[in-house]
Amino acid sequence: MRTWLISVALLMALAPVASADSVTWTLNNFVLDDGATASGSFVYDASTNSFSSIDIVTTGAGSFTGATYTALDPGFGPFPFNIAFVTAPLLPDYLGTPVIELGLVTNLSASGGTISADLNEFICTNSNCSTASDFRGSLDGSTLTGVVSTPEPSSLITLAGGLFALFASRRRSTGLRSLLTRKMTE
Repeated sequence: MRTWLISVALLMALAPVASADSVTWTLNNFVLDDGATASGSFVYDASTNSFSSIDIVTTGAGSFTGATYTALDPGFGPFPFNIAFVTAPLLPDYLGTPVIELGLVTNLSASGGTISADLNEFICTNSNCSTASDFRGSLDGSTLTGVVSTPEPSSLITLAGGLFALFASRRRSTGLRSLLTRKMTE
């Protein structure tokens, strides 16, 4: 029985600790100066300064049909107040492809919240997209809203809690059974 308690304690001690470093940032009210819009989201992990699940879409207006952005611009930052996204990761040549740049009022954080931002859409003017020509920009009133991902309990912690409850209920019922047996024989 002591072995059960030691096993449960070890499972709980070795379980990975859940972390809330990832924040899903969503674009709000991004209206571009030609009437097009930008919407979507991306996940930012403050502990590693990395981006994932990038899915930002601009609509068409005038001669530009819009684009879907799914990767970081390999020739640009990210810098503390500017992040650039491209339509595809690891293209051999970005010349002529669209890119968007988010200009932030404050840095992205692990705590989420709402921050003001602007967006500019460009066309890459060289192969690694380290230079670009301005195409269109957002009007005032655009924001990013960050929602912290709620970590779920670790599987090992859940398993350990279940084993502990099972052990405790078994021990309690065994103790009650022996007490009732003693009372009945007296």
